[in-house]
Amino acid sequence: MRVLVLGGGSVGQGIAHVLKDRFEVTVADSNKGRLDEIKKKMSVDTVNFDISRDDPVRLMNNYDLISGALPGKFGMKVIEAATIAGVDLVDNSFMEEDFYKLESKVKKSGITVIPDCGIAPGLSNMIVGKMEADFGHLNDVNIKVGGLPETNVGPLGYKVVFSAVDTLDEFTREVEIVRKGKVVRTEPGEGLEYFFVNNLGSLEAFYTNGLRSLIRNISADNMVEMTVRYRGHLEKMKLLKSLGLLSDSKIQVGDANIVPKEVLAMLMVKNLSYPDVRDILYMEIFSTHSEKNIKDSYIITDRQDDRTGLSAMARTTGFTNAAVSKLLLEGKIKDRGIVAPELIGKIPELFKEVEEFLTSSGIRIEHKIQ
Repeated sequence: MRVLVLGGGSVGQGIAHVLKDRFEVTVADSNKGRLDEIKKKMSVDTVNFDISRDDPVRLMNNYDLISGALPGKFGMKVIEAATIAGVDLVDNSFMEEDFYKLESKVKKSGITVIPDCGIAPGLSNMIVGKMEADFGHLNDVNIKVGGLPETNVGPLGYKVVFSAVDTLDEFTREVEIVRKGKVVRTEPGEGLEYFFVNNLGSLEAFYTNGLRSLIRNISADNMVEMTVRYRGHLEKMKLLKSLGLLSDSKIQVGDANIVPKEVLAMLMVKNLSYPDVRDILYMEIFSTHSEKNIKDSYIITDRQDDRTGLSAMARTTGFTNAAVSKLLLEGKIKDRGIVAPELIGKIPELFKEVEEFLTSSGIRIEHKIQ
């Protein structure tokens, strides 16, 4: 079967790395130099494609499944193109729009679209779905997740591990959380708390807009998603935001009109990629079930693989997408329409296959019930 990986960045390469031994994989990207490297390193087919200019429908028509790994601003366009092409899609773009607005189009096309299928949202959703399936209504759900450099390198204590623009979007998008059974809107960066993790040190976590479809599909009294960074990161990001560097509005600089956020993202890629510093993925998910007096927890960790060069973020995000893509290609996901990851997590045999796929790839998943 033929799979098109749409986007050849670090996450797209993670998807291609694990699917290429099982299926015919083609990677599409606008950067020809990057495609040459991918072809040489992975021995997969490549196609030069720019979604802001070229027709995605025409490209998608040649494949059995699309694995989407483009920045969030292209997410809705990819879903719409998949419905027209009539090709199943597993996507992990962090789009701002509500993808459920396309639900009727997706159902009418007869395809399956699994959005937000990365590490978080994605695997985090599946775990929360499993928690609800195992124990029923959840009282409290707390998701903390972050991609971190192995050491607290300056100036932000951060290493670029995926789309820099999507990273910055976490600090500008309004946040939705659940309190006492009701959806509450708040600002990114609220709910700041500090905690300590062995071998990582002093960390902080703050609200970001990662619950998304969980609000629609999970029954919980209180539920939050928080981004994890080294302590002090949020304060520095608030400074950049106060200076207007996270703005999407164009400003004139000399004879040019520029978008501050895009310039900052480019500078982050240039100056905060730290090729000699490995990255770490840390995620913890806790839930409580008062009726059964149960506390359920998962801790997921991963480190950059020096053998393949794949970062922890590329592995955990890309491999989750790949695991679900495999299930869909094998006909094990039966539903049509938009299928949020938590709905997959509610089906024990599907969750088990995803978990085994990830752990067999070296990703550590610790589960504890108290």
